[in-house]
This record gives sequence, C-alpha cells and structure tokens, in this order.
Amino acid sequence: MIVDLALGIVTLSVLLVTFRVLRGPSWGDRIMAFDFLSVNLVVLVTLLAVKTRLLVTLDAALLLSLLGFLSTLALTRYLLTGRVMR
Repeated sequence: MIVDLALGIVTLSVLLVTFRVLRGPSWGDRIMAFDFLSVNLVVLVTLLAVKTRLLVTLDAALLLSLLGFLSTLALTRYLLTGRVMR
C-alpha cells in the first residue's frame, strides 16, 4: 500500500521534472532538473525492486545513479567551460 502510493508520487514527480527538462527557461534550470530527474528515476527503480522483490534491479539503480551523476557533472562542466575534457 505505501509502496504503491510512493510509486504514484514518484511517477508524477518524474513527469513534472521531465516537463521542466524539456521546457526549462535556462540551461542551468534544465541541468538542475536533469539531476533531479536522475535521482527520481533511481528512487523509482528502487521502489520497483522493493515491490517486486527482485534484487537484480538494485544493480540497475546503482548504475543509473552513477550515470546520472556523471552526466550532470559533464553538462555542468560543458556549460561553464565550453568543453567536457581537456
């Protein structure tokens, strides 16, 4: 019951943040929303793992969190310096 309610709330949050990523007023807002979207997706996958009791999906959540962090870092670096790597 609680997991189903949390899944609904996180899904709604994912939809709203996706709208902000697509229509953000500035690049900074879009990067911030993208970071929040990646966190929401990690929470969503983790809640699905709890609901289905499949521990394999926790590996996907871990990988998703790593990719979200690195992509946010790369986007921010590109926005600030104009390049990702030296």
